Parts: sequence; structure tokens; C-alpha cells
Amino acid sequence: MKRSDGNHLMAMNHRAKYAKKLFNPATIATAIDAVAMEGHRQYRVVQELPFDLSDTAEAKALEEWLKAERFPYTWRPRYLEQDAFRPSIVTEHPELVISW
Repeated sequence: MKRSDGNHLMAMNHRAKYAKKLFNPATIATAIDAVAMEGHRQYRVVQELPFDLSDTAEAKALEEWLKAERFPYTWRPRYLEQDAFRPSIVTEHPELVISW
């Protein structure tokens, strides 16, 4: 295995762990209940790291749970501006928005 292959595996492993923590259905259900009690009609799963996690197994499992519970959802692009002085440097990644 080459070094780049090992680095790729480390990055993918870290992303999978982050997605598992972020897209836990029990955590999402608790968060939805909390914001619904405050009168909100949607919940955005906020990612601290700008990764595209929409194709992970954890995200797909959460999508299945959302479908089973009849929550409409969408993946919206989120733009992370890295440098205010050079606005052309923008990172785009999708974030999950759940409605009811």
C-alpha cells in the first residue's frame, strides 16, 4: 500500500466516524423534538467540518429512518467562505435540512 492510499483510508475512516456521530437517528429525533417544542418547522443538521457526507452509509440509514417517520428532507448546498478578502475561495458541501 502506498502512502497516499493509507492517507485516503485514514480520511475516509475519519469521515465515516464523523457521519456516524452526526447522523445518529436517536440524536436527530431528540434535536427535532427540541426545536419543534420551540415552534420551529425545520431542523438543519449543522456540520462543523466541510465534508460531503451525503453518500455515507450513515446518511443513507438516516434517510431511510426519515422516510419511515415521514419527515421530508433535502440536501441543500452550504457555502463556507474561507477568506473574506478573497471571496472566490468558497467550499461547497451539502447539509441535511429536515422539515415537518
